[in-house]
Amino acid sequence: MATRVEQKGQIVPNKWEVTYEDEDSISIWRYNTSKSSSGPFEVEYKWKKTFNPWDQKKKTLGDLVKEEKKKRSVRN
Repeated sequence: MATRVEQKGQIVPNKWEVTYEDEDSISIWRYNTSKSSSGPFEVEYKWKKTFNPWDQKKKTLGDLVKEEKKKRSVRN
């Protein structure tokens, strides 16, 4: 990794990455001070094999109404 030296003798890296992991995904934030000084210049998301966000079907308004009618008929 490239580094730069400050006047006080401290070594400050030019490039680094931070990895965040939760139960569904892994995200990697890459920083490079020569490209951007305000934040990461690249963010990569990796989904774990058990999680597939595109496999979930979105419910339409009609589906929600049907479910609510079934719930109400069971209660009465």
